[in-house]
Amino acid sequence: MISAAELLIIKNYIRSKKKDSFLKIISIFSFLGISIGVATLIIVMSVMNGFRAELFDKLLKFNPHITVHSVGNDELSIPKLIQFFNEKKIEVKSIRKVIKAQGLLVSERSNSGIGIIGINKEDLLKDEFIKDLSGYEKGSVVVGTALADKLGIAKNNKINVLSANNVSTPFGKLPQQFTYKVASTFSSGVSELDYNYVFIPYNDALEFIKNNKNLISVDIKIKDVNNVDLYKKELQKNFQNYYFTTWIDNNQTFFDALLVERNVMFIILTLIIIVAAFNIVTGMTILVKNKTKEIAIFNTLGMSKFSISKIFFIMGSFIGISGTIFGVILGVVFAHNIEAIRQFVSFIFQVKVFPPEIYFLSKMPSLIDYKSVLIICFFSVLITFFASLYPAMSASKLNPIKGLKYD
Repeated sequence: MISAAELLIIKNYIRSKKKDSFLKIISIFSFLGISIGVATLIIVMSVMNGFRAELFDKLLKFNPHITVHSVGNDELSIPKLIQFFNEKKIEVKSIRKVIKAQGLLVSERSNSGIGIIGINKEDLLKDEFIKDLSGYEKGSVVVGTALADKLGIAKNNKINVLSANNVSTPFGKLPQQFTYKVASTFSSGVSELDYNYVFIPYNDALEFIKNNKNLISVDIKIKDVNNVDLYKKELQKNFQNYYFTTWIDNNQTFFDALLVERNVMFIILTLIIIVAAFNIVTGMTILVKNKTKEIAIFNTLGMSKFSISKIFFIMGSFIGISGTIFGVILGVVFAHNIEAIRQFVSFIFQVKVFPPEIYFLSKMPSLIDYKSVLIICFFSVLITFFASLYPAMSASKLNPIKGLKYD
């Protein structure tokens, strides 16, 4: 508890006199440094969380959550997989058999290596980014809008696709060529999909791969995407003739890079708070030196060393806590309105901030994680507590005889 005398002294010291103006400037810089550090941490973490959420959303829009492959020549049985999920009470959004192969798309303008996905019309319609499949039938293909623009392809055009399978001709073995009609185009918002993949009917894909069962898989999307590793282990126990991969397995390097970047940014930006905390040490140390005579008088009047150290500890902590609170308010408000701020800056300075053609996002993402905000607050307050300890202990160790010797 704080006594009335201690509180009175703290209030008197906080209201700096003219002769302590330099100390007041240091305190203001300490307050601003901690505020800016906390706000910057919150803003950067929020933007990174927003990026992560947007990227995951786009990845999960295209990539299956669990992919099933057959070991050897065993047939993939969708009914058995559905039965397993029903027994385990796992909600499945979609489950479908697909063929994934590689080919070379040849057009009048240019050629491009592409990924070919063979899938039935009713299964393809489950993808939310597919709008028009009116012409999706045997001998047709659905092409990404970005790929179509790149190669100069339009609806109803004919395209040629070369496969890795060779055919014998009088001129030797040549890649097998297939001709398809462009039924429609799609735009998923995922650049990887829009530039590199085409959809063809499942039976056409079987012809394209010459019934190579190694290229046939089952794609599963479930509601609870965060527990795919747990479901994968259960599936592997029950279906030993299949092997399973998850969306996390397929993007592990990407996730690890995001995690490392996030942790490094947190450490680097925390240094701003640490530097501001050194200002608290400097300011409180100067205050202790300036108040040597008064501290000696307090000792002479019977005030305990603990009370004296408490006074200076509370003063340093007050700067840190108030700076942290202001920084949290500033950071949350900025992170919440970051897209409006981006548009304002772009309009005022006539420059593109966060151009969508580079980042493939129409707006700057921001997702405030209040758990992270609490962690930032905890570290900020903890740092200021440690910064306040040294001057507080120095004040309590002052010898009252030496403090009054020359007065």
